[in-house]
Amino acid sequence: MANKNDNTPNDGNRPAFEVRLNAIRVSVWRNHGENGDWFNTVITRRYRDGEDWKETNTFNGLADLALVLEGGRLAREFIAGQELAVQHEGAIAS
Repeated sequence: MANKNDNTPNDGNRPAFEVRLNAIRVSVWRNHGENGDWFNTVITRRYRDGEDWKETNTFNGLADLALVLEGGRLAREFIAGQELAVQHEGAIAS
Protein backbone atom coordinates (compact mmCIF):
# COMPACT_ATOMS: atom_id res chain seq x y z
CA MET A 1 0.00 0.00 0.00
CA ALA A 2 1.41 3.36 -1.04
CA ASN A 3 0.13 6.49 0.63
CA LYS A 4 0.80 10.06 -0.44
CA ASN A 5 -0.27 12.90 1.80
CA ASP A 6 0.69 16.42 0.74
CA ASN A 7 -0.47 19.27 2.96
CA THR A 8 1.04 21.93 0.70
CA PRO A 9 -1.07 23.70 -1.92
CA ASN A 10 -1.53 21.52 -4.99
CA ASP A 11 -0.05 22.68 -8.29
CA GLY A 12 -2.77 20.81 -10.22
CA ASN A 13 -0.45 18.11 -11.52
CA ARG A 14 -0.63 15.68 -8.61
CA PRO A 15 -3.34 14.69 -6.19
CA ALA A 16 -3.27 16.22 -2.72
CA PHE A 17 -3.73 12.69 -1.35
CA GLU A 18 -3.44 9.27 -2.95
CA VAL A 19 -3.64 5.74 -1.62
CA ARG A 20 -3.28 2.44 -3.46
CA LEU A 21 -4.83 -0.69 -2.06
CA ASN A 22 -3.90 -3.58 -4.35
CA ALA A 23 -5.45 -2.64 -7.72
CA ILE A 24 -7.62 0.14 -6.23
CA ARG A 25 -6.38 3.73 -6.37
CA VAL A 26 -8.06 6.58 -4.50
CA SER A 27 -6.97 10.09 -5.49
CA VAL A 28 -8.14 13.30 -3.82
CA TRP A 29 -7.69 16.46 -5.88
CA ARG A 30 -7.59 19.91 -4.29
CA ASN A 31 -9.38 22.65 -6.21
CA HIS A 32 -9.16 26.39 -5.56
CA GLY A 33 -12.01 28.86 -5.89
CA GLU A 34 -13.25 32.24 -4.73
CA ASN A 35 -14.97 30.63 -1.73
CA GLY A 36 -11.96 28.56 -0.73
CA ASP A 37 -10.68 25.11 -1.53
CA TRP A 38 -12.76 22.02 -2.21
CA PHE A 39 -11.87 18.42 -2.98
CA ASN A 40 -12.83 15.88 -5.65
CA THR A 41 -12.23 12.17 -5.12
CA VAL A 42 -11.57 9.68 -7.91
CA ILE A 43 -11.58 5.91 -7.29
CA THR A 44 -10.27 3.59 -9.99
CA ARG A 45 -9.18 -0.02 -10.44
CA ARG A 46 -6.14 -0.90 -12.54
CA TYR A 47 -6.16 -4.01 -14.68
CA ARG A 48 -4.06 -5.55 -17.39
CA ASP A 49 -5.37 -5.97 -20.92
CA GLY A 50 -2.72 -7.96 -22.78
CA GLU A 51 0.47 -5.93 -22.47
CA ASP A 52 -1.32 -2.69 -21.55
CA TRP A 53 -2.36 -1.37 -18.15
CA LYS A 54 -5.78 0.29 -18.05
CA GLU A 55 -8.05 1.87 -15.46
CA THR A 56 -11.77 1.51 -14.89
CA ASN A 57 -14.34 2.81 -12.43
CA THR A 58 -16.03 -0.58 -12.06
CA PHE A 59 -15.12 -3.02 -9.32
CA ASN A 60 -15.15 -6.80 -9.05
CA GLY A 61 -16.74 -8.59 -6.13
CA LEU A 62 -16.61 -8.12 -2.41
CA ALA A 63 -12.82 -7.91 -2.20
CA ASP A 64 -12.70 -4.82 -4.45
CA LEU A 65 -15.63 -3.25 -2.61
CA ALA A 66 -13.88 -3.71 0.74
CA LEU A 67 -10.85 -1.88 -0.66
CA VAL A 68 -13.04 0.86 -2.15
CA LEU A 69 -14.65 1.38 1.25
CA GLU A 70 -11.29 1.54 3.02
CA GLY A 71 -9.90 3.93 0.42
CA GLY A 72 -13.00 6.11 0.74
CA ARG A 73 -12.59 6.16 4.52
CA LEU A 74 -8.96 7.26 4.16
CA ALA A 75 -9.93 9.96 1.64
CA ARG A 76 -12.65 11.23 3.98
CA GLU A 77 -10.17 11.32 6.85
CA PHE A 78 -7.72 13.36 4.75
CA ILE A 79 -10.39 15.83 3.58
CA ALA A 80 -11.79 16.24 7.09
CA GLY A 81 -8.29 16.94 8.39
CA GLN A 82 -7.72 19.56 5.71
CA GLU A 83 -11.04 21.27 6.45
CA LEU A 84 -10.36 21.19 10.18
CA ALA A 85 -6.95 22.82 9.61
CA VAL A 86 -8.58 25.61 7.58
CA GLN A 87 -11.18 26.18 10.32
CA HIS A 88 -8.41 26.25 12.93
CA GLU A 89 -6.41 28.79 10.90
CA GLY A 90 -9.54 30.95 10.56
CA ALA A 91 -10.17 30.83 14.29
CA ILE A 92 -6.59 31.90 15.02
CA ALA A 93 -6.81 34.79 12.54
CA SER A 94 -10.03 36.16 14.12
